[in-house]
Amino acid sequence: MIKIIAIHGFLGNNEMWKEILPSHLPFSIFTPQLAGHGNNHSFASPSIENFAEHILQQIEPEDSDEYIWMGHSMGGYVAVHLAKTIADKTKALAFFHSTADADNDLKKQDRLRAIEAAEKHKALYATNLIDGLFHSADEHRLAINEQLEKIESMSAESIVQSLRAMRERVSSISFLQSAHFPIYYFAGANDKVLSLEKMEPEWTLLPSAKITIVPEIGHMGHIENISAAKSFLEEVISPFVS
Repeated sequence: MIKIIAIHGFLGNNEMWKEILPSHLPFSIFTPQLAGHGNNHSFASPSIENFAEHILQQIEPEDSDEYIWMGHSMGGYVAVHLAKTIADKTKALAFFHSTADADNDLKKQDRLRAIEAAEKHKALYATNLIDGLFHSADEHRLAINEQLEKIESMSAESIVQSLRAMRERVSSISFLQSAHFPIYYFAGANDKVLSLEKMEPEWTLLPSAKITIVPEIGHMGHIENISAAKSFLEEVISPFVS
């Protein structure tokens, strides 16, 4: 049986998939919560491997299962690790505003500053971060405020552990260069987190990857352009619908 596993991003929750995942699919769909996010109050040690293990515990894999992995931002880091862990059972991998590469030195320094900010004033850190994820934050103020309300229940420690896990993750590009399954990317033309300039070298190394670039959105395509996000996920899934 094919299972679709859609993993939300840092400071997000699994509700992000509600409006963009196709309905009435002949597959099981799982939208697990990352440790320390949403209603998952489990605590993860600071490694992507540990966050991935929490996902596996939630989906309860069986020997006959095959997987389509999807991940938004940090969720993509976890998804590609799971694809490596269960490569023989992976049917497709979709990066939704995400990357297979590791943090460079400059980004690692940014993570340390983010850790310090989150420890000092969690709410202010979250507000500044979420606003910067949108191409035009003012157009999506209601959605931003709703997300900030949900972040209130997260502990500063969970935020810090997530930041440390992202900082220490390794690149998966070399693994994907020999992968047997299709790879997809959904990117925002105005994404300040993962700019097209940042992503182009990765895409060059993965010439068979299928890339969708959407104009006038940032890092939150599931809110900024629902129809484009939905079309992208349908493209990923459709080859497996008989």
